[in-house]
Amino acid sequence: MTDISWRKAQLMDLPRIVAIYNQAVSHGIATDDDQPQTVESQRGWFQSFDDQYPLWVVMVDSQVVGWVGLELFFPHPNFAHSVQISIYFDDQFHHQGLGTKTLQFIDQQACHLGIKTIISYIYERNKPSQRLFASQGYHYVGELTDVAKIRGEYRSVETYLKNF
Repeated sequence: MTDISWRKAQLMDLPRIVAIYNQAVSHGIATDDDQPQTVESQRGWFQSFDDQYPLWVVMVDSQVVGWVGLELFFPHPNFAHSVQISIYFDDQFHHQGLGTKTLQFIDQQACHLGIKTIISYIYERNKPSQRLFASQGYHYVGELTDVAKIRGEYRSVETYLKNF
């Protein structure tokens, strides 16, 4: 891995974004979905991103290997400075430091975007993500117990938060 970069996602990236997300769906510990998604089913989600709440692709040697998005935390003007983060990488690029570098990139972007708070919801079984966010200064603030039912099983979500 030599050249890591980030750029705003474009519609042409959506098939790759969905393919990466579907890898996580197949593992069953990191997503809300229990079935693979389609490009068409994700088109509206993709189009919800904008300059204030962007979606980036992570590039290694000009290849899309991951993505990270910032979405509005709560649909009320008083929460406009708070975002929820989602971050996914192709399975072949796990454990190579991309998560750390991407969260550092997001820290820089947050300042430019006027973001005060980033919130990450992480399923209780997703220990690698919990470690990643904790290592980058996100604080564990609590658990939402048994709030999701995925593949017939209740799952808890842990909340991590970083203020700028």
